[in-house]
Amino acid sequence: MALSTNNPAVEAIRQNVRSSYEELHRLLDGPLAALDPAILYRSPAPDEWTIMQNIAHIIEFMPFWADEVAKLVATPGINFGRTHQHEGRLSALREHGRDSLAQARALLPGSYAHLDRVLSSLKDSDLTVVGHHMKYGDRQLSWFLDEFVTRHLADHVTQLKEALQAIEAE
Repeated sequence: MALSTNNPAVEAIRQNVRSSYEELHRLLDGPLAALDPAILYRSPAPDEWTIMQNIAHIIEFMPFWADEVAKLVATPGINFGRTHQHEGRLSALREHGRDSLAQARALLPGSYAHLDRVLSSLKDSDLTVVGHHMKYGDRQLSWFLDEFVTRHLADHVTQLKEALQAIEAE
């Protein structure tokens, strides 16, 4: 997909997110689908999320961060983000951490589409809007997108791959 000449920085972010999302689908349709389903709910190591908890978190955080981005662009300077103890984050793990792979596959497209809609509405100039995070302080939207969307998604896809490797090594 060619990058937009009007907003190349935003288009690069969208492409990065899209690449991670496509990699996630390759995992869901390939090696994760081939696993004994019980393995999806087993922690690969102490204090590590299960495969399904990782997927449930991805499904939850894409629209959460999309909504946070939209709020910040609409109202620069607002408090932005959340901590690890955020109830929405925790409830997604409780409510969807035992979903089937089919249920997760059904939820992912809407989650991703919501995020992509918000990202596609951004202009490169929006990336300089500043919000305030309780842990990280004042940061530009570009930093938030990198930290909580782009790298966050890529990191969770990597965690899924590492969990698969740990399972295969058993």
